[in-house]
Amino acid sequence: MKTGLLLFFLFIISITINAQNVIIGDISVNGNNTTKESFIIRELAFNKGDTLSSKELNEAINNSKQNIVNTSLFNEVNISSNINGSIASISIDVKERWYLWPIPQLTIDERNFNTWLETGDLSRASAGVFLTHNNMRGRGEILKVLFMLGYNQKLGLSYEMPYLNKKKTFGMGFQSIYTLKHEVNAVTEKDKQVFLKTSNHPIQRDWVNAIQFNYRPKLYMHNALQIRHHLWEFSDTLVDFNPYYSPKSTTDLQYFSIYYKLKIDYRDYKPYPLNGFYTDIEALKTGLGILNDDVNIFSLKSTSRKYFNLSNNFYAAVGLIAKLSWGGFQPYVMEKGLGYGRDYIRGYEYYVIDGQDYAVIKTNIKYAIIPKKVFKLNWIPTEKFNTIPISIYLNVFGDAGYVNNNQVYDASNKLPNKFQYSGGLGIDLSTYYDSVVRIEWAVNAMGESRIYLHFIAPI
Repeated sequence: MKTGLLLFFLFIISITINAQNVIIGDISVNGNNTTKESFIIRELAFNKGDTLSSKELNEAINNSKQNIVNTSLFNEVNISSNINGSIASISIDVKERWYLWPIPQLTIDERNFNTWLETGDLSRASAGVFLTHNNMRGRGEILKVLFMLGYNQKLGLSYEMPYLNKKKTFGMGFQSIYTLKHEVNAVTEKDKQVFLKTSNHPIQRDWVNAIQFNYRPKLYMHNALQIRHHLWEFSDTLVDFNPYYSPKSTTDLQYFSIYYKLKIDYRDYKPYPLNGFYTDIEALKTGLGILNDDVNIFSLKSTSRKYFNLSNNFYAAVGLIAKLSWGGFQPYVMEKGLGYGRDYIRGYEYYVIDGQDYAVIKTNIKYAIIPKKVFKLNWIPTEKFNTIPISIYLNVFGDAGYVNNNQVYDASNKLPNKFQYSGGLGIDLSTYYDSVVRIEWAVNAMGESRIYLHFIAPI
């Protein structure tokens, strides 16, 4: 009797386990008129023939959807499963974006939009055309052509092929950018950039050529290795104005550099994340001793960001950026502390904090006033443009940072080598074609309070 009961319970357990597991069968992709099916399948967190529990299947489908969305090639992505016995057939439905963008460009030669708003000087504007093809041949290849005239002239060409091998783990690309400037930020005084302008001849020319190799052995791990060649020409006026602008006040500078980046990315939506985490490590060796012995700088930089769903419509995020550099003297043209690109403390948008090493921590708590909603403009006939997602968030934030500077040439710069911090409130809008708009009020450690405008995610 006991043996019979034992066999019965084992039979029930066996049926339960088998009922909870499915085998991935056929995988079909629909709506990919341009994009190759193999490119989409590369982003899946499962493969045909995998055995998964019901819970694992749901998680894998959600992760796969996020991966495909984060290619930025589709307006909508839906993945569904049809289970027949122990076989799960997978259907992937996508709605493609528009990939070829010949966009007229009007750019202002400033570090960010807020510094330009301070003066509103359109004399620093350049106009041109930026041609981008984001999905050439349906394989996720990216071609960019830039042609700019005006305040600064610029010619640029870049091409990236994400996959070259059958396993879709290895890719490569190249870029070439030539820039001619009539005005540059020549020195920092009172923690603000001072511009120097020449009217009769260019004040600076630079030409950068690079080749890049990419390796992606796993879905969420990216490796990039880039070899660059730099060629600079500086006017006598510039190096006389700031003798530390280039190595030994040279007017001609040429060198090689090598750059490596390891990136691990588990964010749910890259343009405006709410869940997951991101971390990277960057190593840059400027000057390889081949063309120039006067340039010898090595730097390590790391960025980490963590995103949380606290409860209901409340979210939190924290980010840490840190950089260390070695090699002795760093000329002004190569020295980048805080205030450049995404490396800044909110509330210090009008300042730069020059230095060789720095660390910044950023924190955010936000509430979704309008969680993500998708609107259809039916009067627009194509799905590439009639799908508009909108999300609006109210957030409170606090930042803190420190810059170490051993090369302080101007005593009027007070922000390096001192602890800096800020806090404030903001409203974020996430919408059409990965666009983000932020309006923030911030107060910094100097007691200054202002309103700022940004076009990227806060962390």
